Amino acid sequence: MKDGDEEGPVNKTNIERITNGIFAFTMTLLIRNLTVPALETLTGDALAYAVVKYVLDIAVYLFVFLVLAVCWVMIFRIYRNIVAVDLGFVAGVFGALLCVVFLPVTSQLDVAIDSPIGGIFTQVNLMLLGVATWLLFRYAVRHPALRNPRLDRPGILRAMNREYLVIPTLSVIAFIFSAKDITLSGFVYLAAPLLLWWLIQRDGLDG
Repeated sequence: MKDGDEEGPVNKTNIERITNGIFAFTMTLLIRNLTVPALETLTGDALAYAVVKYVLDIAVYLFVFLVLAVCWVMIFRIYRNIVAVDLGFVAGVFGALLCVVFLPVTSQLDVAIDSPIGGIFTQVNLMLLGVATWLLFRYAVRHPALRNPRLDRPGILRAMNREYLVIPTLSVIAFIFSAKDITLSGFVYLAAPLLLWWLIQRDGLDG
């Protein structure tokens, strides 16, 4: 399916639009998980606990938002380097987007059960999103009719594959920390934008 008017209702432009919409909606919806505690009714240890828990809830939101932002960039990096889509690619996009729309639910579950920051449910969800994004990249590059010819330059695909493994790898590390009840395991994700910036600067794609 080439990106043009003759394609019908599904084309590359429409896939980009729905991706933008779902990411934007989810990033906005996540903020609803933050409930300001009634601090005026609390005293002593209860007040301190409520404040700490609220700060941790904000941190959960920020870490999930960060991963969503990174995955949005990486998915659009795929769009930028393909010239067409097919039904398999569209299915892969919706698989990744399904992982996105479930994030408000899984992060709320972690808040409700008072789990460590970036708890088990969120970590599994983020891991699935990272894997789905990597699989989408692999699908695109394995179908020559879809990918931009510049991806055929020596070393490009190997370098990009390392980039798409960053989020799944960090997710596994954060998951292990969460499973061991290590508080603030979400800090692992702070490495994502730094690693990706370093890798993208050196992959030769834009050189």
